Amino acid sequence: MAKKLYCINVRGKTTEWSFPVWSIPEYVQQWRDDGLTVDEIINTVPLWVVNLGLVSVWCWLQDRGWL
Repeated sequence: MAKKLYCINVRGKTTEWSFPVWSIPEYVQQWRDDGLTVDEIINTVPLWVVNLGLVSVWCWLQDRGWL
């Protein structure tokens, strides 16, 4: 089974942190069942792409596996 990129969200008393992690979806479901907040990361976009206004093109390329 292929690993996917996820984000584990941890909430403290005053702040929330997010940590990227590569995992097998089966494990992620176990984490969710145990009460963790875990989101799948679909696209990652560098700031320079945002600044150039090319986010939609970047995501389109990532979705096709070209980046």
